Amino acid sequence: MSKLGRGSNLIHRTAVGVVAVPVLLFLAWVGGIAFVALVAVIVVLGLSEFYRLVEAGGEKPLSQLGLVGGLGLCLAVWCGEAHVGLTLVAGSILVAALFRRSLRDSLPAAATTLAGLLWIGWLGSHLIALRELPGPGQGDPYGGARYVWLVLSLTWCCDTGAYGVGVKWGRHRLLERVSPGKSVEGALGGIAASLGMAWIAGKWFAPFLESADVIALGLGVGVVSQLGDLVESMVKRNAGVKDASHLIPGHGGVLDRFDSMFFSAPLVYLYLRFFVIP
Repeated sequence: MSKLGRGSNLIHRTAVGVVAVPVLLFLAWVGGIAFVALVAVIVVLGLSEFYRLVEAGGEKPLSQLGLVGGLGLCLAVWCGEAHVGLTLVAGSILVAALFRRSLRDSLPAAATTLAGLLWIGWLGSHLIALRELPGPGQGDPYGGARYVWLVLSLTWCCDTGAYGVGVKWGRHRLLERVSPGKSVEGALGGIAASLGMAWIAGKWFAPFLESADVIALGLGVGVVSQLGDLVESMVKRNAGVKDASHLIPGHGGVLDRFDSMFFSAPLVYLYLRFFVIP
């Protein structure tokens, strides 16, 4: 990419960030149906991009049923019936695959449809589950918002740190057959940035985190965020494309922006459930 192209891309990324970040943080604070709607939009758009990618790779997923299933999972998690939603969605897709014209296409169709739902719909809906968790202490009705802010800030800092360090000092390829542009140095930079943000969060908006929590979440998010990014790179490489879509100027598609969060949100949710929330 030329210097002019990089500059234009940076301007687009910055402009989108200035608008999008406050909106995401505000809706996380508001919670309720407004935040559920936001996550549902992210999930449905992400699933739409995923199904287009696997179609480009030669598969024929049950796209429309998958999109409805993703919306259903978000609503089920919000209503506290996650297991019911996942059971109904999985069963419906397997039954629908029975009626494909070609029996040879039935199992791949069901498998790719469910893969998208588990990755984007199920893991992504943990953002809603996080927002619905009780506060870390009495008298804190916005504890759920703090949890979501924790995911957003750690993931964004990890992505930014990995990108910045990788561009300047990246020399050793991390997993070249999946993503040739990612480096070991960039991965370490992402982990360091996540750890730093976890420490800042503990001093700022997440005072319920002990020192051990800061280290565990900083390291954990720093690792799994990058694994989520690599998973999306694997899907895009199989489809032979660079970006999931061009929906977000300077960022690519919804998957390009939220792939890391689909892994970091479940990690933070599980950690808080087992080690932080009384």
